Amino acid sequence: MRKWLLAAGLVAAIVVVVVLISGGGSGNSGYVVRGIFDSGGFMVSGEEVRVAGATVGEIESVGVTMPGEVDSYKDGKPQAVPGKAVIAMKIEDPGFQDFRSDASCLIRPQSLIGEKFVDCTPTLPRAPGSKPAPELKQIADGKPGAGQYLLPLGNNSTSVDPDLINNINQLTYAQRFRLILNELGAGLAGRGEDIEAAVKRANPVLRDADRVFGILNAQRDQLAQLSSDSKEILGPLSRQRSSVAGFFANAGAAAQASTEKGPALEASLQKLPAFLRELRQTMASFEYFSKAGTPVAESLAKAAPALTQATRALTPFSAASTVSLKSLGATGEVAGPKIRAADPVILKLRDLATSGAAPTTELAQFLVSTRKAKGFDGLADLIYNSAASTNEFDQYGHFTRSLTALTNCIDYVTAPTSGCSANFNGPGASEEASSSDALALYRRMQESLGGQTGGTSADATSSASPAPTGQAPAPKAPSLGESEQLGAKAKPAAPQRALLDYLLGP
Repeated sequence: MRKWLLAAGLVAAIVVVVVLISGGGSGNSGYVVRGIFDSGGFMVSGEEVRVAGATVGEIESVGVTMPGEVDSYKDGKPQAVPGKAVIAMKIEDPGFQDFRSDASCLIRPQSLIGEKFVDCTPTLPRAPGSKPAPELKQIADGKPGAGQYLLPLGNNSTSVDPDLINNINQLTYAQRFRLILNELGAGLAGRGEDIEAAVKRANPVLRDADRVFGILNAQRDQLAQLSSDSKEILGPLSRQRSSVAGFFANAGAAAQASTEKGPALEASLQKLPAFLRELRQTMASFEYFSKAGTPVAESLAKAAPALTQATRALTPFSAASTVSLKSLGATGEVAGPKIRAADPVILKLRDLATSGAAPTTELAQFLVSTRKAKGFDGLADLIYNSAASTNEFDQYGHFTRSLTALTNCIDYVTAPTSGCSANFNGPGASEEASSSDALALYRRMQESLGGQTGGTSADATSSASPAPTGQAPAPKAPSLGESEQLGAKAKPAAPQRALLDYLLGP
């Protein structure tokens, strides 16, 4: 059983190899252009097929057209002329597998030993935006070269080898050529169209020139319009011929400068695609901005006359401000060094402002909160009420309760010196001495007042109940009438002046 399986696998492998070999040798594989030429001498399979000097494929096969085989088209109708050379060109480069109906191929010599190659043009250059030429027609199944793309006879030509031209100088060939020329008139009589077709195929330049004239003939209306408009176009140019000549001269200088900056320009051109992509996005945003700014532009258009009038009115002001600007510039030059010298101070101020931002913010919040809660009013009321509750008022005015201690104990010390204790209630404190000193001070004040009536006078003291020993009698509070009299703007009396001189100094 295993032997049968091995035999079956071997047979299947042989069949696959045969199929692949037969398929690989088929002339219809890949993109093949079937070119028809008048002559295919010295052309063999494997020769190169080039486009603009680059090898894009090779010759797959060389043959001859048979009777009934289409080799060209005339007025859109297929023509069958037997005996023409058929060269099947396999195009291997994918970038050139798109031959058009205006394509052309030319057989050229590659070396002096007769080796040749096929030089092809897949399509003629066209203006940007113009419609490309139609593709080559593909040969239908069942016909010679089925699946290949037919390049007609009129699109191809063959160059004459240099050795054939040099053979004309030999005697026998010269005599033959003379006979051909002598009999040429009789032989070509009545075959002008055939001669024209042969000449065109023999010289590609004539064929291309015929195509150019055909294009010009199709565009003769545009050429006539151009000719009629050229007078109006060339008239101003003729009057400005010196400027035109200068333009060409400057263009030459600019081209030379551009050549010197070639690498930089090349680098800039390489960056151009990315720039265009970003520009496309920017232009889209600018389009949105322009649409959104249309109402603003319309409003500006309405306000343009007023703006023009304002600009004209500001002209004298601008002229007058020139002097100020010049003076400011001179001042700036003088103050420049000082401003630069003050740069460290400015930096410190900046740091100070930065560090003080948080405290200032908190202080601002505190002040705002205090203002909203009427904290300042409450503080003023507290100060006023505290002062009113701790101080008194008599016929002389408001006075602060205070007791002046006449002692040499001024500074606070931990150990008593010169018979003075550091504490008011310490072991060295003497209540009798302090009370006697205060009583003596009060009596001297009464003597200086001259026995006048009042809350602190002698009469007030005698009328009041006797004070405890060592204490001054409490002053009498003024009546309502006395308070109103104290509010009048009058010159202080002698007792008042004596009290002020005592408290504030003479």
